Amino acid sequence: MDIGLKINVKGLKFQNWLYLMLFSVIILVVLWSLQFILLGNFYESMKLNEIKSIGDKITGSFNQPNYREILSEYAFKNNIRIIMLDENEQVTWTFDGFPSSSSDTSSANGGGQLSHIKLDIVLKHLKESPNGKISYIREDQQLGMSRSVYVAKVYNTSGAVNYLYISSPIPSIDTTVSVLKTQFLIVTVSLFFLSLIMAQWFSRKLAKPIINLTKSAQRMVNGELDTPFNDNGYTEISQLTAALNYAANELHSLDRYRREFIANVSHDLKTPLTIIKINGELIKDVLGNDAEKRSLHCDTIIKEADRLTGMVGEILELSKLESGNAEILKTDVNLSTCLTDILMSLRVLSEKEGYQFETDIEEDLIVFGNEARLKRSIYNLISNAVNFTGDDKRVIISLKELNGNVRFEVTDTGAGIKKEKQDAIWDRYYKSNETHKRAVVGTGIGLSIVKSLLTLHGAEYGVISEVGMGSTFWFELKKQ
Repeated sequence: MDIGLKINVKGLKFQNWLYLMLFSVIILVVLWSLQFILLGNFYESMKLNEIKSIGDKITGSFNQPNYREILSEYAFKNNIRIIMLDENEQVTWTFDGFPSSSSDTSSANGGGQLSHIKLDIVLKHLKESPNGKISYIREDQQLGMSRSVYVAKVYNTSGAVNYLYISSPIPSIDTTVSVLKTQFLIVTVSLFFLSLIMAQWFSRKLAKPIINLTKSAQRMVNGELDTPFNDNGYTEISQLTAALNYAANELHSLDRYRREFIANVSHDLKTPLTIIKINGELIKDVLGNDAEKRSLHCDTIIKEADRLTGMVGEILELSKLESGNAEILKTDVNLSTCLTDILMSLRVLSEKEGYQFETDIEEDLIVFGNEARLKRSIYNLISNAVNFTGDDKRVIISLKELNGNVRFEVTDTGAGIKKEKQDAIWDRYYKSNETHKRAVVGTGIGLSIVKSLLTLHGAEYGVISEVGMGSTFWFELKKQ
């Protein structure tokens, strides 16, 4: 549809407008049905219930001393005709609350006789009624209107049967309905156009914040990660806006960490590559037949190549863990033995670099997990402590049972971590801006791997740190 303005029939604005208009049309159809299709039936039903109520009250007061006065009062007060018939079906009393007509009674033959109704049929139905009374609507051809009729069987003090006949005209409402139709037609047209305007306004107001959020999201998709999502006051929209702003901030931070990570990894990769290149050139151009120096430089090349392989391996492992494709086979693992083996491999740092490893390890602490992955987690946490510990080069390691769990802790004496950064250090692209010595072991993405590995094991983990007081990294697994 194109009328100078493209209408998106599947859009939120159009759909809201359409549903609101359909709702308005349904309401108007229901009102028309109730007012004009069902109005006559409802009106007759109301008049019939009304005469039934009066008839029940009159039969309830039968045989009272002032019964005639009661009948007369009811007749004139409620604009009804009341006729009493004796057991011979002869009229004994007549009380008219509206102008007399020959429709119901005739004064011929003494007291008169009920006419123009099929009295025998009425009395037959009355005798078949379980409660001795009937009520119905009948058409009065002479008056050109309907009547509500109530007939009941009553007994006098001597036990003789009497019949109470009550009728009331039901005035035609055709004129009233005609007036109502005219008025209601005007009201319907007015309400329809008002609904049209209100539906347009409401759908636009409701859809506008969603449309604005969609536009902001599109800008973010196009690379504007600092695009703000504005709130408009609706509770649900406010919650969605808050979630989108949080996601945008996280994406912005993640993008910044990614760029820093690429820069850092590029730098870390460049260093060993440069060393490899220099040593290769020395072997080729300078050393000649000096076997001892050639062997030394070849060892350097092999060492740096191994370091490159380790860095690339960690990057690939992190990617695999975070993609959810990592397989993990769990068995009973002696964490005490694993930690002892790791410390043996790090003994060279004590001998050549002067690091001090202070340990407190309980024996035979068994957990359920994957031995290789748990060893990697512990190794990365200790490597992190080695890289960030203070000038005293102290690293404190503890493995103990605590409340049915096995708790591992490694503490360094470094500069500590600010509280607002303690959650971010586990992110895959996060790198601290604090200056420290070049990493002795590891690649700088160890904590991201630790987080993924411990999550696979369902372990609890965290860090306790204060600026200037060092940091303690820990995790807990259920003891077997």
